[in-house]
Amino acid sequence: MGDRLTTLVAPERLALARAVLLLSPPVPMLFMGEEYGETAPFLYFCDFHGELADAVREGRRREFAAFPEFADEAARQAIPDPNAEKTFRDSKLDWTKLNRDPHRKTLEEHRRLLALRAREIAPRIAKGARGRFEPIGDHGLHADWDLGDGSRLHLRANFGDAPLDAGTQPGRVIHTVGKLEDARLGSWSAVFALEAR
Repeated sequence: MGDRLTTLVAPERLALARAVLLLSPPVPMLFMGEEYGETAPFLYFCDFHGELADAVREGRRREFAAFPEFADEAARQAIPDPNAEKTFRDSKLDWTKLNRDPHRKTLEEHRRLLALRAREIAPRIAKGARGRFEPIGDHGLHADWDLGDGSRLHLRANFGDAPLDAGTQPGRVIHTVGKLEDARLGSWSAVFALEAR
């Protein structure tokens, strides 16, 4: 139904996802309004008319029928009509949010993380990056990338509610999310470190 992560996920979980997205070597892809935490849904909309409009509307409703929550015809009828102007208007970005918290702070955090990426990571990946990933228990992750300049980027992350022993962190810490004490990551926490070679 076009719901955005900002309306579905707790702020500390979003902060972790944001850091992992923006500081990992692959090119980060931000969806319209994600940079400031837009809350308006992004619904599927189009501007078709006649038979094509009917085919798109009914085709989407048939596709949704495969999901248990849309097995009932009445539930499928509640799916916004992609050709309705209201569907388009409901999906528009609200730029006035940029001047209000928490949106202003979310934009500042995106800018700060992108500046860190530009300064510390982007210059090192011009010749590529190669990653290795290893789970830590049920909710943790060790990720290590060999960067094109010979340095190494390390990520230790805890995607769970209980603290996690992440082991020794090699290199210079460039960013932390959440709580880090010695080698233990608090819930929904991460640490990024850069090891120069």
